[in-house]
Amino acid sequence: MESQKELVRMVSLFSRFFDLIHQPITIIDRQAKFIYYNQESAGIDGYSVQSALGKSVQDVYGLCKEKSTMLQALYDGKEFIGNYQIYYNRKGKAVEFQHTTVPLYNSSGEIQGVIEIGRDISSTRILQDQVVELNSLLYNHNQSEKKYEIITADPQMQKLIGQAKRLAAGDVPVMIVGETGTGKELFARLIHHYSNRADKPFIALNCGAIPEALIESTLFGTEKGAFTGAEHRQGYLELAQGGTLFLDELNSMPVGLQSKLLRFCQDKTFWKVGGSRQQTSDIRILSAVNEPPSELLNSGHLRSDLYYRLCVGQLVLLPLSKRPADIRLLANYFIEKYNNIVSCRITHISEEVTRRLTQLPWPGNVRMLENVILRSMLQQEHNGPLDVLAYDDEISSPVSFRQVSKPEEEVDPQFIPLEGLDVAIDKFERQLIINALNSTQGNIARAAQELQIARTTLYYKVKKHRLTLCVSDGRMPESQV
Repeated sequence: MESQKELVRMVSLFSRFFDLIHQPITIIDRQAKFIYYNQESAGIDGYSVQSALGKSVQDVYGLCKEKSTMLQALYDGKEFIGNYQIYYNRKGKAVEFQHTTVPLYNSSGEIQGVIEIGRDISSTRILQDQVVELNSLLYNHNQSEKKYEIITADPQMQKLIGQAKRLAAGDVPVMIVGETGTGKELFARLIHHYSNRADKPFIALNCGAIPEALIESTLFGTEKGAFTGAEHRQGYLELAQGGTLFLDELNSMPVGLQSKLLRFCQDKTFWKVGGSRQQTSDIRILSAVNEPPSELLNSGHLRSDLYYRLCVGQLVLLPLSKRPADIRLLANYFIEKYNNIVSCRITHISEEVTRRLTQLPWPGNVRMLENVILRSMLQQEHNGPLDVLAYDDEISSPVSFRQVSKPEEEVDPQFIPLEGLDVAIDKFERQLIINALNSTQGNIARAAQELQIARTTLYYKVKKHRLTLCVSDGRMPESQV
């Protein structure tokens, strides 16, 4: 009884903190009854908080011990880290759920309850399915338009285009190395277009944009019954049959999954998640990384055996700072592209703006230039040459990345200042983000993995805490085949 009171006191003490975390959190006691159940959980499950409190896991979810991670944690002491499952809520809607479930122990080492923290990733799955469909539509549109033009007057870039066309004919894996915004996917589509697979699908998968719990099933597909609620679903390896699969941000793929991809690269066979038979797929794999491969290999973020399989051909793209002559060309292209959505009729970029653009750093490369040109066009109030420049120095620091920023003060996690718990949590969160970004040299994808949050969430929190991201200006290796 005393242990039960201890658990209730703990929940009461931390409930305010739990309420600030906008993720589903539930806690059950020794009788498997809910003693904490937040609003996020209620929204997903179709219950109200009050109706769930005091009810058992079986009453709320209708799951037996074999199907419930909370009951297995309670009765067997099991821990589930980043577990993925599908269950049906009170309204009969399928919920795809990623969660961590661990037992809670008293001072005597006995299990007194279980806490589960998770997130609903159903919308992520829907978006992934939409991405596949949009990939197909984009591929068909590009086939009809026949637009695979890479805009450049730079001799080295033109040499890379010729190299890409030669690699296209070889039907070998190609790795494209380049900073964010340098056009890696555009080069991948160019290779596909000039290959003997041009009339087959081109499917692109951004490995850094998918939660780890989903990426394996997204790539390999699932068989019905693979886990609770799983349905038969084709993976990208099947969807790209006969064509090309482009794996962007390969360095963001979990290392464990890289070994499974290696097996496919070796013999073109794979197993679906929960599948009972081996599958085959005839596809060409193109990949891209946004850091020098040598650094990725040294840090362990890219398996060396997979690298040698996928880097039969290699293209190293130039950052925009190394091709200043292209800035005017690209700026005028974007002016023509967006002229129909701005209020003024802009004819071309002015000499003064061109001069200033060529003197600025471009950590976001061509994608950043496109953003700057469009923002500048929206701010101009008269027809004629573009003579307005909307360049945000705060997000465009030319300095090499060393630290995100120095905190105004170090926050001791054991100390809650007088300004209150909310402020202390905010400061502690800010410090954790700074530490993660500094330890990963500003790599958002790796910092998000270290913090165990989605990359989009980290971007939001960086903006929320007004942190300034600086990027590395380290040189890429020379292009080679």
